[in-house]
Amino acid sequence: MAKKELTNRKTTQPKGIRLKKARQWILTYNGTPKHMVRNYRKRFHVDIMTAISDLKAIGVEFTQEYLDAVKASEAERIRRKHLQKQQEQPDFNEFQDDRFAFIAGYTEGGAPYGISWEELGLEPYASYEELMEAYDRMDRQREQMKVDYDDDEFEE
Repeated sequence: MAKKELTNRKTTQPKGIRLKKARQWILTYNGTPKHMVRNYRKRFHVDIMTAISDLKAIGVEFTQEYLDAVKASEAERIRRKHLQKQQEQPDFNEFQDDRFAFIAGYTEGGAPYGISWEELGLEPYASYEELMEAYDRMDRQREQMKVDYDDDEFEE
């Protein structure tokens, strides 16, 4: 059976069960006290603050300097993580490109649905400027047809 992979270092055990197992684990722990938190985190799949609180609950004491250093490093890690997330997902309102919506006819002034490159008199890979010129020509023709139609109504 494949071992279930945990995401985001989240534990799958409730705190009560984890603390019972932690008491057994601390009796058989043969590593150095310096690396106790790291080994606890690996064993129980928890973050560093949860590991420290669990170890304090079962009687392990930490110096105040160590606790302050851990809190500061954790705050810095979270700050960097948020900054990286902001850089990876920029605000789309600032960098939004409306050309596709205009070309596809989703916004006002775009091409009517179903118009082809040939009907506009363009090559299949025409530049954006050529496309806009073709739309302008098409709009002028539409306006001319509308004016001609309106003139015909008044002549009767």
